[in-house]
Amino acid sequence: MGKKISERKFHLVLVSFLLGLFLGISVSFRLSADEPAHRYLDYFHQVYNYILTEYVEEPKNQDLFYGAIRGMIKGLDDPYSRFLDENDFKSFKEDISGDFIGVGIEITVKDGNIVVISPIEGSPAMQAGIMQGDIITGVEGESIKNKPVDDIVKLIRGRPNTKVKLIVKREGIEDPLEFQLTRAKIHTKSVNYGIIEGQNVGYLRIKIFGDDTKREVETALKFFNEKRIDKIVIDLRGNPGGKLDEAIGISDFFLDRGQVIVTTKGRKGTGQVQEMKARNDRLYRGKLIVLVNRGSASASEILAGALKDNNRGSLLGEKTFGKGSVQRLFELSDLVGITLTVAKYYTPSGASIHGVGIEPDIAVSGQVIPDSEKKTVNQIITSKILEEFVKSNKAYNEDSRKKFIEALRARNFSISERSAGFLLLTEINRYSKQSLYNLEYDAQLTRAIAVLNGK
Repeated sequence: MGKKISERKFHLVLVSFLLGLFLGISVSFRLSADEPAHRYLDYFHQVYNYILTEYVEEPKNQDLFYGAIRGMIKGLDDPYSRFLDENDFKSFKEDISGDFIGVGIEITVKDGNIVVISPIEGSPAMQAGIMQGDIITGVEGESIKNKPVDDIVKLIRGRPNTKVKLIVKREGIEDPLEFQLTRAKIHTKSVNYGIIEGQNVGYLRIKIFGDDTKREVETALKFFNEKRIDKIVIDLRGNPGGKLDEAIGISDFFLDRGQVIVTTKGRKGTGQVQEMKARNDRLYRGKLIVLVNRGSASASEILAGALKDNNRGSLLGEKTFGKGSVQRLFELSDLVGITLTVAKYYTPSGASIHGVGIEPDIAVSGQVIPDSEKKTVNQIITSKILEEFVKSNKAYNEDSRKKFIEALRARNFSISERSAGFLLLTEINRYSKQSLYNLEYDAQLTRAIAVLNGK
């Protein structure tokens, strides 16, 4: 009898907890005639009770509730809404702060595939040669098809100095590529800048929108102002996004007070519409060209859209990724939380770019190696000739470039001198600090400079 009373009290506590969970702390919930939520809560309670009393083994409450939360979010069919358990929550905060343990790739779900938005500069992934657009098909010999993104991230991440094997499918290459990577602490410094030699043009690269990005951009723009640089290139290529507030604050540096930066709209009928406008006078008044490509996503597209639609700067490059939704972090405790898509955003012209992307004003391909040579490039990489050559030729110059081309011809590899030079430079950069920019192979940056200089 005492046990039944105890169980009844527990079940009442459980129902109270569930009501608190499903009714929410920070959002309001209304029952409607066509969605009798109390019925489903009753189903939930019954299933939990059956598992608690009838399942062959004693269940763990944490596993049951975490699984239930994951299932509920999975029902939204939204790859950007997810439950963050203790490990995921820690990783999420590391990503925003700019430091985490991993291999250094930003991934997303596109057409059911796990796609690399961009490898992080200087990371094990970039050094190994993983590229934006690569599709990850396996981790440690295990297929990841139909696996949740959370589970895939857990497989890739781990302790520092441990190894992980990724299987990758690359466009234009028939056979899968295998990469053995060593996990490391990844620091994502979000901004690099400098003056392009001989051009009197500033170069500002924003790699991610993290906690300190606005401050770092402000420092860069003050530097350009002090040096009287009245033309700059803002490079957003491969920038996967990040914090919405940082993108808004950076847009403010370039726009006139009162100009619209972005509008966010929540669920239809809620009236949750926010229009963000520039609050200050321009910090930088010079001419702008913004470089974008298919790796420019989310917060990158907010900045690009704000500058494009306000006729503040032209976009040059390739169509952007097309992530036009806004996620918010809800902390359930100090250790766990959820990210939930709470709105879609619209550029100042009123366009929703979700799933569509933003077309550049000036289309310039960023492809260096033509499709016709990709198979040969794969053969060169797998033959190890490039890797062996760089061991004794650690500098990229005219002499090493000529020697490498001769080495390829001696092995009967038919490839253009330009592609061969690019392969050599890329391999050498794996083991040395990369220059801020490269005008020899970067057609998009070269064209941007020409446009800014009126050529």
